[in-house]
Amino acid sequence: MFALTQMRASKSVRNLRTRNILTLAAAGTTAALLLTGCGAQGSGSGSEASGSAASQGTGQENVPEGWHYVAGGEVPSAKAEPKLPVKVKDGTGETVEVKDASKIIAASDGVVSILDSLGLSDKVYAAPQNSVTPTAKNAPEHFEYSQKTGVEGLLSVKGTMFIGDNVDRHGQVAKKFREAGVSAAVYSDQEETTKKITDVGSYVGADAAAKEVSQKVGDQLKEAATYKDKLKGKKILQVTSNGAGGANAVVGSGTAGADIVKAIGATSVGEQAGLRGYSVKFSKEGLLDAKPDVIVMGTGDVEEWGGAEGFLQAFPTLADTPAAKNNQIYVMPSEQISVSGPAIGAGALALGKALADGSN
Repeated sequence: MFALTQMRASKSVRNLRTRNILTLAAAGTTAALLLTGCGAQGSGSGSEASGSAASQGTGQENVPEGWHYVAGGEVPSAKAEPKLPVKVKDGTGETVEVKDASKIIAASDGVVSILDSLGLSDKVYAAPQNSVTPTAKNAPEHFEYSQKTGVEGLLSVKGTMFIGDNVDRHGQVAKKFREAGVSAAVYSDQEETTKKITDVGSYVGADAAAKEVSQKVGDQLKEAATYKDKLKGKKILQVTSNGAGGANAVVGSGTAGADIVKAIGATSVGEQAGLRGYSVKFSKEGLLDAKPDVIVMGTGDVEEWGGAEGFLQAFPTLADTPAAKNNQIYVMPSEQISVSGPAIGAGALALGKALADGSN
């Protein structure tokens, strides 16, 4: 496992790394990946991608030139007809009765994206402040779940149900909600995304629709597995600006990125190192030693860092990795690479095709 250490590079080495990474950013459209209209076949999911930064409103406009923007196509959905009340056993092992899911406090974008896919966007009442999905951003209420906020802060939101996505982090929160008379259920962050979808569906009385969405996502992931022969052994490092407390982090197990990398047959650097979720337990030198072939991040991360220079300040040693030297830095819509929801199948198809086709 990467140790949590911080070692400063000398000013001259830092300047050299800066020149390396900014050279990539200025490489221009001739070095950029151009895959617009190259839809994958089979599940009706297609993919659209472009290395230019001309598109507006998707986050693509913030992608440095010379990096590669890859976006998937169809995201599975189904129209749910919730039937309440229901009694279910959640990830903590508690039997939960849900009578009212009209004002859901969603602990993450993953929860929100699953509700979106079931046609229940209007049930999202509160979401985290740092959300990236449109529904979460536009929720009536927002909260910053942290040690400062605590359970009392969430209870003050006055929702009718809480759905958490991490047993360790949200188990006690859910217990407090239930003690206050508010339904609360939590699924495990270490489950595969297809299981998370059916879990949320069961919590809100929408089993049939959730199973339909989960099956479609599973089919997309199986289709993405056709790239395994070409991508076997390729090491993919996913980084994010959205770790605990807004810290820079390496993405490990139990995440959308890990599911995608597994589906396409590559190796997740973070998961291989034993990291879980969005982990700050890494060293910059450890990332260099891991020698990733590909670096992946979400559009929200690029926006948060302010482009290539900000990315380098966050992860200075990555400029010296094979991924950076070979111009293998990919940016995807955050909903498809950073959110454990129904969009991961489309994301896996798009990334698998882009990497299998090659972009050197």
